[in-house]
Amino acid sequence: MPNIKTKAIFYAYSNNALDHLAPYAYLCQQKKMQCIVIYGEDFNRHKVKPKNNIVKIFADQNISTFDIAHFKKKGFLQTVFSNLWIFSKKIEKYYLIPIFFKNKIKGLSNMIFERLDGELIGENIASILLKDTNKVIVFIDLWNTNKKIQNGFLLHMKGKAEIISTNHAPYHFIQEKVIQTSTYYEDTALLGNHWEADNKSMVKRKEIIGCLRYSKKWSTILDHHSGNKAPDNGHKKNVLVLTHNDKHTKDWKRMLELLGKIVKRDDINLCVLPHVRGMVNIKPPEDLKNVWDNKSSLDVAVNKSDIVIFWVSSAIFEAVIKNKRVLYLSFLSQIDGKFLWQKNAPSNIIIKNEIELFRELDNYDKNDVIDNNCFEKTIWPKGDPWLNVTNFLDKLLNSN
Repeated sequence: MPNIKTKAIFYAYSNNALDHLAPYAYLCQQKKMQCIVIYGEDFNRHKVKPKNNIVKIFADQNISTFDIAHFKKKGFLQTVFSNLWIFSKKIEKYYLIPIFFKNKIKGLSNMIFERLDGELIGENIASILLKDTNKVIVFIDLWNTNKKIQNGFLLHMKGKAEIISTNHAPYHFIQEKVIQTSTYYEDTALLGNHWEADNKSMVKRKEIIGCLRYSKKWSTILDHHSGNKAPDNGHKKNVLVLTHNDKHTKDWKRMLELLGKIVKRDDINLCVLPHVRGMVNIKPPEDLKNVWDNKSSLDVAVNKSDIVIFWVSSAIFEAVIKNKRVLYLSFLSQIDGKFLWQKNAPSNIIIKNEIELFRELDNYDKNDVIDNNCFEKTIWPKGDPWLNVTNFLDKLLNSN
């Protein structure tokens, strides 16, 4: 491998991490860095798959992607796991192979994965990627010490590369202050807003740039690679509900009864998106079976909607950048009153009961002027995040 001036590495241990790191990889590629994305723990445990539109973007931009099965093996157990994992991925696309057999192979692969020395694997990956380069930048969305491969990777990178953290989700509600130990400081934290900066007080170098994932430029790029189409302009109102699990839903039965009433309305096309991990496999009630969408990606579902309803989800910011009508069901939220945007939200966004909700649905007009300013201040506190990150990368590349 020839010498490379700057190498940018992105460690994504989950799909949510990948969602936030992907636009950074895109921008770094525009700056002529060699970009490498590592699919970490959750991808290798068969929990998730990279989203199709992000895979297409990486391919178009010549951004390299790897998982631990494709790095140099150390030890018998890792070799067995890698071969078994690769085999399980190959047989996924063959419909004639029984699902039972596929699941057995995945289960065996996961069982071996749990026995691997994750710290050693992470260290090995880091040592390989540090070769043949003058400058290495590592982007993470969160340093999670419970993720052994990621932890070993970052510990080996510490002091040899600039480690930059981004937000795992938009910082949009009051949280307990993070207790940090000096061992795990990132070198630089790119933050969404000043509330997040206050919570990262132990990090020496901080820069508030907003939320790059929810920038308009990135949204346009995702739409282009998703084949997203604008919602039809028929007479019905397209309503999307971003659900959350029972832990974060104040009254699960009340929520299902409410959705059951909405789905019966003749003036509404309802879509229920169980986008939170752990909800995808939940069996919906019979009356919601035809509107329970566990296949569409967030950006596609939001793009097809006119009105987006939620009570906890950070995915609501996808609706904000697409200028959708947002309705917050305060009576279903376990953390009502803790949202940072809530104090400045217009009264017609915060819905206190079913009567208010149906009133808003009745009165909605597709020509209404949308006021999502309270949400925008949370994710765009200092203007366009795309421009902010571009300027940050320019300064980083020009520094010694």
